[in-house]
Formats: sequence, C-alpha cells, structure tokens
Amino acid sequence: MRRAVLSFLLMFAFTVLFFSSAYAGWPPCHDIVRAEAVGSTINVYHDQAEWNCCATMLFELFEVQDTFNLLEFETFEFGPCVCLCCFDLSTSILHVAPGEYLVRVINGHSGGIFGEVWVTVEEGPWDEPSLGGIAQSPCGGWGVGVEEPASSTWGRIKALYR
Repeated sequence: MRRAVLSFLLMFAFTVLFFSSAYAGWPPCHDIVRAEAVGSTINVYHDQAEWNCCATMLFELFEVQDTFNLLEFETFEFGPCVCLCCFDLSTSILHVAPGEYLVRVINGHSGGIFGEVWVTVEEGPWDEPSLGGIAQSPCGGWGVGVEEPASSTWGRIKALYR
C-alpha cells in the first residue's frame, strides 16, 4: 500500500513539475483592446487574446444605441487541441455614422468583457453598420517589423494535437 501511495505521489510531483516548467517559458496573454476610426470605418484590434491554439476565431456584431458589442467565438475544424496561444485579432465595423461610440470586445462563450474603448467617427459615407473582414495572427502574435515566412511545420504540429 505504501509503495502504491509513494508511486502515486511521485507521478503527481513529476506531472506538476513537468507542466509548470513547460509553461514557465510562455508569458501570459494580456488582452489589449484598441480601436481607431478611419473615415466611416472603425478598425478594432484585440492583441494577445488567449484562445485554444487550434481555434479559428469568428466575430459577431451587435449595435445597441452608441455601443458596438463585438462577440468573439472560437470555432474548430476538428476539435480543440490541448494547448493555448496568444493571438492578435482584428476586424472592422463598416459604414458607421459620424459620432462617438463605445466599442466593447466580449467573450462570446462566457460573456466576459475583454476590453472597451471610445472612438470618434468623423464624416464619411455611412449606411447600416456591418462587420468587415477578420484577421488572425499565427500562435504567438504577429512579428514586429518582419514578415514571417509560412511555416510548413505548424500544420504538422497542430495535427499531432488532434
């Protein structure tokens, strides 16, 4: 009995040590939300967004008076992997009428607010606001000032986790 308990404790200690050292090198994600108006378009950025590393992100837009609520959802082609990544995400809100707006980025699964920012839209052609394109960085964010070459190994690594 003692041998079984000792074996269990050693396995538990090894597991904790392994995973704590494996994740110690990765800094945590910090959810930075920012937005800027360009004409009648509001460009919204969610930097260092922590999501599953195999996720493809989607946004939904809901307008309530002077507030744009952007809901972020993670979707999966084959299911989630056993890892998390910091992503840089961006989208646009098109055809916005002139005025001041609160842009709020919300976790579409839990309802938690990642961040919010006020934006002033100047004159420009406007209509019914709609969501523009979505950009998602590779795991770890966009490289600063350097164009990263496409990696053929990233697809293989993701496939190992599926």
